[in-house]
Amino acid sequence: MIRLIATGVWICLVTALSSYAATLWRSHSTPEAEAHKLLTGLETMQTGMLSVPVVAEGAIQGYVLAQFNFAVQSDVVKRMSVAPDVFLADAAFRSIYAADAQAMRGAKKQDLAALTTTIADQLNQRFGDGFVKDVLIEKFAFVAKSEVREGANLMKGQPNFSR
Repeated sequence: MIRLIATGVWICLVTALSSYAATLWRSHSTPEAEAHKLLTGLETMQTGMLSVPVVAEGAIQGYVLAQFNFAVQSDVVKRMSVAPDVFLADAAFRSIYAADAQAMRGAKKQDLAALTTTIADQLNQRFGDGFVKDVLIEKFAFVAKSEVREGANLMKGQPNFSR
């Protein structure tokens, strides 16, 4: 009887230890200290909604409406005397405005990746390498000029309830 109980305890111990060892061996998670190191020192900043005209053939073809989030170095932001969100919006506006009008009308995935890389590169040139860690697109849309006018005409016909 004691032999049977000892064998059962032995099997339970071997199973528990082998499960624990397999879990440790297979886990590819980042150690806590490294994960904390990866996330410290970054701050996110958001631009307001940007409305960038798309000019082609000497006329406005429409507008790109965009909003971006930036992951920036917080220690550099604290040392700045001017709020960096103005520079972030400026770099985003310049990058979109300088882009090809045809590409903006039918923006593709690769166009957006190139756009975010261009914005990050401009800001890193201006403030030093490593200032901007990542540029994230929150909102991005192209509105044709004809759609803008149709929307304005629709608004004229709606009743005013602000009395």
